[in-house]
Amino acid sequence: APSCLRIDVFESSTHIGGRTRDTEEGEGSVELGASVALAQNRYVANAARALGLATRLHSEARGRGGGRLGILGAERRLVFEESASKWRTVLGLLWRYGARPLYRLHRQGSQFISNFSRLYEAQDDGRAFRSVEDLLAAASMAEWPRQSCAEAM
Repeated sequence: APSCLRIDVFESSTHIGGRTRDTEEGEGSVELGASVALAQNRYVANAARALGLATRLHSEARGRGGGRLGILGAERRLVFEESASKWRTVLGLLWRYGARPLYRLHRQGSQFISNFSRLYEAQDDGRAFRSVEDLLAAASMAEWPRQSCAEAM
């Protein structure tokens, strides 16, 4: 086991967890869960179908919850904000960061989803995992928790 651990946490609100949180309700705690789910998350998709919930792709969603992507720089200054226009956003990102970092970010996201999908295949084959390390190894993601965002890029 490593002798030290480095974790990068990026959070704009006063609590860690982004859109996932719980709240006290009556005599107990209620898990509110995430307000966004990837279509590739088979468990969420199956649960929505079983419950008869309507689903909508991100590209079809108007306003995406009313928020816009923002990137904060040093001293929490806003250095980039998503535009209402997809093309203006893309051009602004290219202008500010260049094509190479954006390509790497896209590649990392695609690779993560592809690797994560291996877990479904393993579970379909009846495999279970005794530890987080075993789970990450099955998804070819064992090195991911050991590197910072900057190192991954």
